[in-house]
Amino acid sequence: MSRRNRTTDCRKPESEASRLRLPEGTPTWITPELVELTVKTWQPYYPQPLTIDEAIDMIRSVGRMWEALS
Repeated sequence: MSRRNRTTDCRKPESEASRLRLPEGTPTWITPELVELTVKTWQPYYPQPLTIDEAIDMIRSVGRMWEALS
């Protein structure tokens, strides 16, 4: 098998999360990937498009609940 036909670029395609800019003051444990996953998970349940700030608020609320329970 010839190696000339193989793809040499093994990078993953750029996701939306890698282009996502989080606002200043966002905790470091909240990553762009987590925000993207939160929006993808919850968007079907909201009639309006979720904003980055709303997704971050949701994540922070879950974080506070986790702290209270642990």
